[in-house]
Parts: sequence; C-alpha cells; structure tokens
Amino acid sequence: MSLKESIVNLKKAAKEHELYANVLKTDGNVVIFRGNLDSPDYLFIGEAPGNNENKQGIPFIGRSGKLLDSWLSSKSFDNFAVINTVPIIPLNSEGGIRKPTRQEIDYFRPYIDELIKSIKPKKIICLGKSALEYMKVDLKNLEWKGNIGFIYHPAFYLRRGQNGIVDFDTLVKNYSSESLENF
Repeated sequence: MSLKESIVNLKKAAKEHELYANVLKTDGNVVIFRGNLDSPDYLFIGEAPGNNENKQGIPFIGRSGKLLDSWLSSKSFDNFAVINTVPIIPLNSEGGIRKPTRQEIDYFRPYIDELIKSIKPKKIICLGKSALEYMKVDLKNLEWKGNIGFIYHPAFYLRRGQNGIVDFDTLVKNYSSESLENF
C-alpha cells in the first residue's frame, strides 16, 4: 500500500470512529503526522493528540512538542517523522483529555501499522509507555527488523520540571545496542 493510501485510509477510519465526535465538538482535526514520511531516520511514536495538536492537526506542537523539538535540535536531527497510536483527541465526559482505551488503540492499530510500513523508518523511538506497549504488540505484524528505542514521554519531564536531555542523549548514544527486550 502506498503512503498516500495509508493516510487516506487512516483519515477515513478516524471519521468512522466514535472518537470523531470529539473532533467535531472541539472544531478540531484528525492528527496524522508531522515531519518527513519518506524513509525518515527516526520515527517517533506518541500516544494521542492534545489540545494544541487537535486544533492545528499536527502532532507534538504543544509544550511536549517543544521539548521534543529541543531534543531533536540538540542532535541536529532533521530527517524524522512523528505520529501517534491514536489520531484523535480522547476526551472524558467532562471534556478533559484522557488516555486512549485499549479498544481505541486496537481499532486504529491496522491503520497505524500500514502507515508505519509505508513510512519505512530506519529507527523507531517510542515516546512513553503507551507507545512502547503498542509496539511490543505489533513487532510481528510490522515485520520490523530494527531496534525500538524508548524514552519517557516529554510530558513526564515537563511535570517534573526537567528537560530530559540527559535521557535523550543516552538513548541516542546507546540506540544501536538497545533492543525492545531491554525495556
């Protein structure tokens, strides 16, 4: 399947899911990707869009995105892409952001898998536990031959008043010797 077809299919599936009501309710967007989708050196996978991402339709552009950008700049990374396991903002009954449910993640799994296959990243880095759990399930489906890196989600560092750069430096330095089994 081509990259364009993968994106079209993901958008169509998103519009058919009950979470799409959140997009309509907030005058938001389905959030697919940002960056280079043509065999990037790094594919960063997060959990789900936040408020800023929902409004602009681009992943990781809020506070967490700014921290991620500082990590990428520190290593002069310019050939990367960013996606989420769920492309729609998950809201609770009060309108606050919540973690996506297993059912929501599983609904989008085949579409995200196709997107990852179409992107053909050289390396994958999971941003947070949800993305790591997603990838642990999908390694066989993706026929992934490379290693999977992990770092806490940028929001983890922001909540603690940290910048996470030491962890990111360690991840990048040790990336080639790490594998999913180590996490």
